[in-house]
Amino acid sequence: MLKSTSVLAAAILAAAGLAAAGSASAATITPAGTGFTLSGDLTMSQSTTVECAVTLTGTTASDGSSASITGGSFAAGDWQCGWLVTPSSFPWSVTLNGGSSITISGIGANSILGNCAGSITTNWSGGVTFSGATIPGSPGTCSITGTLTSSPSLTVS
Repeated sequence: MLKSTSVLAAAILAAAGLAAAGSASAATITPAGTGFTLSGDLTMSQSTTVECAVTLTGTTASDGSSASITGGSFAAGDWQCGWLVTPSSFPWSVTLNGGSSITISGIGANSILGNCAGSITTNWSGGVTFSGATIPGSPGTCSITGTLTSSPSLTVS
């Protein structure tokens, strides 16, 4: 159960990072040069499944070419969130791939049973949605499902 919570935490973190898109192409994120918060519920699973209320904070680059997720937390949903399952490895970098595609790198989550770390590619549309996105983990792969919305609203184009 704790292992699943770890996976869920990693998934949430990944989602948050993706929402704070950065740019490796001509794509940009607006508004540029601003702080933002990503929030929502994510379901994460590894050997167990947990649902956590996720809050992530970050900043967009002054030119809109990138973003960084600099901190965050997990809260109940499930009792493990924020206590046995926590986000890790901040900051997470966000790359814009073109169009609405984004990749967040450096996502991490830990629990007493394991961890998850890696990158996720997804689409941005007023927020970031994870539909069974996976990241490597130990002892197994972590899966993340759910949506995080941004405040203020961020646009990737």
